Amino acid sequence: PNLWSIFGSTAGERDIGYKYSDAMKASGIVWDDATMAAYLQNPRKAVPKTRMAFPGLKNAKQLNDVIAYMKSVTQ
Repeated sequence: PNLWSIFGSTAGERDIGYKYSDAMKASGIVWDDATMAAYLQNPRKAVPKTRMAFPGLKNAKQLNDVIAYMKSVTQ
């Protein structure tokens, strides 16, 4: 899905033409720096049964850089 205005939104609730998993819709996550970091570090731990096939970012600098970049281009 596109990530425009992702920060501050609730996971799985944006109507952008993307079919979110039931797990994502039920997660109740509101995206901020902390929730995005937890998800990007380990998607399957942050949202069990998610369809995300991404193994996660383990390097803290890379994680912080990705979040900073996402914030700069999605708002």
